Amino acid sequence: MGALGVAFFWLCILGIYAFRVFVGLPTSHSLLPYQGGVFYKRGRPVREVGPGKHWVIAGSQKILFVDKRPVQVCAEGRAVSLADGATAIFGFTASAQIQDVKKALYASGIYSQIPAFVTLCVVRSVLNHSRADAVRTEQVALAEQVILLSREKLASTGYELLSFRFTQLSTAVPVHH
Repeated sequence: MGALGVAFFWLCILGIYAFRVFVGLPTSHSLLPYQGGVFYKRGRPVREVGPGKHWVIAGSQKILFVDKRPVQVCAEGRAVSLADGATAIFGFTASAQIQDVKKALYASGIYSQIPAFVTLCVVRSVLNHSRADAVRTEQVALAEQVILLSREKLASTGYELLSFRFTQLSTAVPVHH
C-alpha cells in the first residue's frame, strides 16, 4: 500500500468521523402502543408521533415521548378551611389521560404529576369557598363544580379528566376556648 493509499484511508476515517460529529448517525426509537411523542429537529418541535418505529439522526433529531395511559389520583384524609371557619375533611379519587402530547410535555417538568396537582388545587379551592352547611347537604353539586373546573384546567395542560368522585367529605366545627 503506497502513500496515496494510506492518505486515502486516513481521509476516509476523518470523513466518517466528521459525518458522525456534524451530521449524526441514524438510530431508531420504538414507541409502544400506549406512548406518544414529539419529534424534534435541530431543537424545534416538528410533529407529534405515535406508536411504532421512528428513525432519527442522533445529534440533530430526537423524540421526547410520554406514557398516555390514564393517570390515577388518590388523596385521602386532607383538610381545608371553609368560608365560614369550619374545616372540611376530604378524600377523592380521579383519573386523567393525555390528549395533547405537546401541551402535556410543555405544561410541567414532570408531566405525570399534573392531574394530581390540578385536581387537588381545584378541590381545595372549591371547598375553601364553600360553607359547612353546603358541604353537608350539597356534595353532588360540589363534585360537579370540581369536575367542571378540573376539566377546564386539565384541558389547558393537554389532559382529559376521565373520572372524579369524593371518597370522603365531612365537616368539623372549630373549637373556641
